[in-house]
Amino acid sequence: MKRLSILTILSALFAVISAWATIIIIPTDYPTIQQGIDVSTDNDIVIVLPGTYAENINFNGHNIVLGSLFYPSHDTFFVSQTIIDGDTSGPVVTFNQGENCSARIAGFTIRNGYAVNGGGIICSSSHPTIDHNAIIGNNADSNGGGIYCDNSNSQIRSNLIVDNSACSGEGGGIYCRNNPGLVVYGNIIRGNSANDGGGIYCLSSNPLIRNNIISNNTATGGPTGNGGGIYLSEAGPDIINNTLGLNSAGNGGGIAILNASYPVIINTIFSANVAPIFAQILVDDISWSTVTYSNIQDTLWPGAGNLSVDPLFRDTANGDYHLMSISCGDTLDSPCIDAGYPAFIDSLLDCSWGLGTYMSDMGAYGGGDSVIVGIINYPPIPGEFILMQNYPNPFNSGTTIRFSIVKSTEVRLAVYDMLGRKVRTLIDEYKQAGIHTANFDATGLSSGVYFCRLQVGEVVKTRPMVFLK
Repeated sequence: MKRLSILTILSALFAVISAWATIIIIPTDYPTIQQGIDVSTDNDIVIVLPGTYAENINFNGHNIVLGSLFYPSHDTFFVSQTIIDGDTSGPVVTFNQGENCSARIAGFTIRNGYAVNGGGIICSSSHPTIDHNAIIGNNADSNGGGIYCDNSNSQIRSNLIVDNSACSGEGGGIYCRNNPGLVVYGNIIRGNSANDGGGIYCLSSNPLIRNNIISNNTATGGPTGNGGGIYLSEAGPDIINNTLGLNSAGNGGGIAILNASYPVIINTIFSANVAPIFAQILVDDISWSTVTYSNIQDTLWPGAGNLSVDPLFRDTANGDYHLMSISCGDTLDSPCIDAGYPAFIDSLLDCSWGLGTYMSDMGAYGGGDSVIVGIINYPPIPGEFILMQNYPNPFNSGTTIRFSIVKSTEVRLAVYDMLGRKVRTLIDEYKQAGIHTANFDATGLSSGVYFCRLQVGEVVKTRPMVFLK
């Protein structure tokens, strides 16, 4: 597409809204994003020009719009070009002073946050709108590697929430607690990890979870790790038109419904999730669920309109969870086309959205409304692979290392000591796309901190491991 100049975008923005709001430009007016927030008042707009900003920002109760040039232009190119880097110094973005839904952050790459809770974004007793951001590579010691929401009815829409980790807690992608009105809508939640709830963890919450792709997430808590895609505890969400694929856990690879939870699941696809017990859906004895017009691969779940078939996605190895359709040039028609809830209508054939002509499709791209899922045209995330924390950790003899790759490629996995010396080569070979494991036997080594190093192509990721004899 022909991209408008920055001057043209800003001129149009001033012409439309300068009469009722102050527009602050970073770094033209102020050198840092935080300075722009601090001088703003409610309803102001802070626009951040492309660049990398090493900051940990706090909205400080200001109900403003903070946006990249995506905000006035709707050009997703600017999402990857406008980066807020937390430099592992705390949450990248904080809402904790009662901000309401008019507080909005839109169009950024939010990365390298590190905190006890909410490595990427923390929302506490605040209700902001979080949309069209790439929330990538953030970590929390406890809960909410990507986003942490406590008593927060936020709107989380059309984001990429990828490769975040809650190292010793819950909710690698999103953690929500005490949130009756939270909305999680149109996101791609991929490659996140936590002890429980690799993708989403919900405690005492009743959010709307709709039109999301939740894939390749992992509950890393070993045999007791629950809910690779979603974990529910005392929760009653509406889970509508989602796709859950290639998530893994000790129990409930797709979703774990536990501790008096009662979700309503409609038009949702569970496919190729992995767990030794209850690969797709786990429900304990004090919980219940209503599942209708959904496809649970390999398990015909009780409920009207449910299927148990291969959904025939276009290209899961490259993250494409659109349903196959002959009308769109594919070789087969997915059985999930026109198989959804009859009250939801996809009235037009659209190869980027609903593929049927008289009834809703199952999965993230169905449901009757053409919601943007994720960020269109966001460039590939470097490496496109996840190195998960080893389990157990600390360990006293051996430990298991897990990783996932989205395409088949050469993989090197090795262990190094504190001095950077290689002590073991675990993998050095071509691997197919998917989730892989490697066992590290520390026999003969001294107690201490070691590092597992995974290299895929030119991209390297490292995690510390603690060996205690």
